[in-house]
Amino acid sequence: MADTKLIDKLNDILKHEWTGVAQYAHYSFVLPGTVREVYAPKFYESAEESFEHAKRVAEKISAMGGVPSVERNAVQLTTDFGEMLEHSLAFEQKAVEEYTAALALSDGVDRALTVLLEDLLIQEQDGVDELTLILREHAPAAIESAGDVKKLG
Repeated sequence: MADTKLIDKLNDILKHEWTGVAQYAHYSFVLPGTVREVYAPKFYESAEESFEHAKRVAEKISAMGGVPSVERNAVQLTTDFGEMLEHSLAFEQKAVEEYTAALALSDGVDRALTVLLEDLLIQEQDGVDELTLILREHAPAAIESAGDVKKLG
């Protein structure tokens, strides 16, 4: 069996991605008001992206001799659009942290895994960047309170 620390970290990522599937899908279902037409499909696409990431990570865990997790972390439930954006930004920032930690463990162990993690990390960072730009218009107070976001702005 491969490095158990690496498999454990990949399972942490998998739990996070399962959370994204549920959280983003929930947001797409309950989003109220005039922003629904634009943002409900965006949240649904984010749920699909999380599912695709989960699938790729789970397949790699299995290939490495591990057992993919079916658990997820707590979903941030809300019907407030601003909170959805804030929760989404926090979710994407956490994903960047998780993928970065996994990359540190995979370095020199499995080149294909490293490339996969780098690809997924780029997608997660793109999510952080996109949400940061959206939050500038829809929730400026969130940017003021989020230290990591200030660094990006």
